[in-house]
Amino acid sequence: MSLLLKRNKILFNIHLILSIVFSIPLLIIGVTGAILSYQHEFEALINAGSKKIEKTGEMQSVEKILQSFSAEVLKHTVTQLKSEVVGVCCAHSEQTGAKQPVRLVVPKSDDEAFVIYANRNDAYLVDPYTAQIIGKDRGTGFVLTVMALHRNLGLALSGNKTAAEVGKQVVGASATAMILLVISGVWLHFPRLRRKFIEAIKPNFKLKKYALFYNLHTSLGTLSAVVYLLICLTGLNWSYSWYNDAVTKLFVSSQNLPQASAPKAAAASKDHAAAPAKEESKKPATYKFSDAQRAYEIFRSSGIEYKEFTLMLAASDKIGVRYYEPDAPATARPKGVSVDLKAGKIAERKQTEGITVGEFKDANYQLHTGYFFGLVGKILWSLVSLCMALFIFSGFYMTAKRAFKSEKLG
Repeated sequence: MSLLLKRNKILFNIHLILSIVFSIPLLIIGVTGAILSYQHEFEALINAGSKKIEKTGEMQSVEKILQSFSAEVLKHTVTQLKSEVVGVCCAHSEQTGAKQPVRLVVPKSDDEAFVIYANRNDAYLVDPYTAQIIGKDRGTGFVLTVMALHRNLGLALSGNKTAAEVGKQVVGASATAMILLVISGVWLHFPRLRRKFIEAIKPNFKLKKYALFYNLHTSLGTLSAVVYLLICLTGLNWSYSWYNDAVTKLFVSSQNLPQASAPKAAAASKDHAAAPAKEESKKPATYKFSDAQRAYEIFRSSGIEYKEFTLMLAASDKIGVRYYEPDAPATARPKGVSVDLKAGKIAERKQTEGITVGEFKDANYQLHTGYFFGLVGKILWSLVSLCMALFIFSGFYMTAKRAFKSEKLG
């Protein structure tokens, strides 16, 4: 290591050490981030043709489809059948706490399969005319796997919550390290930027070997600095709750912030009386399939235009619905409404002033992915994410060259 570090060059040494320590996590995060920029395209490519079904008679009711799916999934889970279709699915829902489907995705086209999520990670294609599972949604499965790699280095795929949390923290630390790498890198390059700005940010492919890698590392690094800072600063919202809370309070209007929970002292005084209720709350909360049917019918008859909508199934008087408008581009976020089952209509939204939590989350996501700037942003963000591999390789190449040269001189 002494051969790699430079005397009296603290900032350079910090830049070097951080790049070595976090190189692998940053490489994974960068490549997966580029892939996720085109998640809809990858889903369509992987699922090409597999969602198409033949219309045979009348479409089954949502209630019957969910009943049939649950029975099929539970049957295979209990008997541990190794079916290629059902695989290792366990329909235990983190949202409902019950062995029931958690989402139902309904396409506008009547010759496409429904998609049912048995849990957050397992999605299946279901023929709405026969209510039979016809296969796994491999496109969604691919995207969820890439997303797990992006958010926690894939450690959540093990099913171990501790491992998932460790991966999440490593990603958060890597994003923080990247912020420091960007700032230190630009600062180290600043003297040249001040003297010959255009030349300093212009890639020169006529150079060879070390000179070429140095030029690409510094010029492209400077050009992509702002994008990297935006990606990292918005990405930290998923890694650190304290950071997310602080940034949310900074941008969201105070009247739109979630109400604070009741004081702990008041809760403690009611512990004994609340014990039975706590025990009750531990029991799995189930929803009625007939409620899902009603939510489906209410949304369909609401007049809202869509090309696809998702019922967020849960035990509640209100069922959330996410939908994409017919002309929504690939960079669009789904819109959301709630179906009020008691009132039998779409729940009215409260009129609020200022930025809401939902609007902040949408803007944060749009900035993180580059979708905020449309197709241009999507392309630019994905290219910058892929450049992570170039920066890591060029950085290691230059470091190895310097170390070899120092050893030779020594």
